[in-house]
Amino acid sequence: MTRLDDFFRRPAQPLTDPRLRHWKKRLEQRDTRATVEVSRPDLSLGLGGDAELHVHFVKDGRELPIESTPWDDELNAGLIDLEVPAVDADQEADRFALGLRAALRKPSRDFGDGYFNSVLTDFLKNVDRSEYPAMSEALVYSSANAPSRDGLRGSESYRVCREMIADAITGRAHELRDRLRYPEDKARNILDHALARYLDERFSLTSRRQLGLL
Repeated sequence: MTRLDDFFRRPAQPLTDPRLRHWKKRLEQRDTRATVEVSRPDLSLGLGGDAELHVHFVKDGRELPIESTPWDDELNAGLIDLEVPAVDADQEADRFALGLRAALRKPSRDFGDGYFNSVLTDFLKNVDRSEYPAMSEALVYSSANAPSRDGLRGSESYRVCREMIADAITGRAHELRDRLRYPEDKARNILDHALARYLDERFSLTSRRQLGLL
């Protein structure tokens, strides 16, 4: 029987999810690698809906049974830390669109959806859009009012929200280049499509297009 004091003697785990610990041990085995795939119901309706995460293991050139779990932001972040890429660039863009959704949840919650949308679109309009054509196309239809910067409080809110957005996107860029080791041009292309798909979900672009509203 476990006693309460036993929890003070048990070592804390650096990987908090037991699934990540299990996958890490598998990846430490000789000639073993893994890739990730994301699935969602009816992608034609946009990025909404419950996603699933599928981890593909290959050992000694032989494909092993896929391990599937409902999408979890921490699991995905842990797999990135374990340097597990997606199966291809398109899947990586889907994965990082969901990663952006997780990373941008806090400023959206802290400042409210309307103000966050205003600062987000204002921020992205000042990015060199020649390097991000997919994001630029989605941004055309992602409409929001100009963010208020009136007074000291308004100016400070704008600055903090904008920095949180920049930090979230920067973090995903470094994950692609430094953790998953994509060449920078390929990482930029993945980030471009991830941002476009995030905007698609955020502003319901696919749904509005299907309804003839765009």
